[in-house]
Amino acid sequence: MGNPEDVPNARRIRIDANLRREWDNVEWAPLSHSLDGQAVNISNAFWSIQWNDDPALFIAVRYDDADPVLQDSFVNSNTQDCVEIYVRGDNGSEPLDYSKTQVSAQHYIFGLSKDKTTVWKKLANIDPFPFHNPAKAAITLDGKSFIYEIRIPIYDEFYAKARRDCETTEVMEALEIGVDITLVDVGSTGYAGRKSENTMAGKANNADAIALHTLGE
Repeated sequence: MGNPEDVPNARRIRIDANLRREWDNVEWAPLSHSLDGQAVNISNAFWSIQWNDDPALFIAVRYDDADPVLQDSFVNSNTQDCVEIYVRGDNGSEPLDYSKTQVSAQHYIFGLSKDKTTVWKKLANIDPFPFHNPAKAAITLDGKSFIYEIRIPIYDEFYAKARRDCETTEVMEALEIGVDITLVDVGSTGYAGRKSENTMAGKANNADAIALHTLGE
């Protein structure tokens, strides 16, 4: 099981990178494991999750970055500081390589532009970002401190070309879903590494490598 294991029902959250009130009483889990490399610039990293019956996941992330590097869009996986989210809805979906189609699970990437105001998003291997996918994020960088607030839809199956072919997950209390996270650390000397909540490798390709969490009250 991933940490935090129990995901509370949020009902509604405004995506504005303001973590007061809506995130006051949640469990925060540390992002302290090196998934690859050595993310030496990242410290004090934590995340939390909530859900509602839209169906959607709400993810909050906060961490310090001693050497932030921003790009105005996604360039490649080792070129900018960003947050990667991996989501798998119904655990009966195919736990296979999903990196090309994003059907049985989805790999989202969110980052802050150089103007420190504009947020960009990427659905890995899919261009442009599908208009019918409502994922969104708000990000702030205050000095060396990042805050991310993210909304992610939950799908059993997602098809980039057509909304009508997509199947959203029927969410309910006690349902186990896959949701995972990595922080990408890039400094002025180049790529440093990734930090995660766990050490399960292959999240971007293998839907079985995405940590499980239980939807709670």
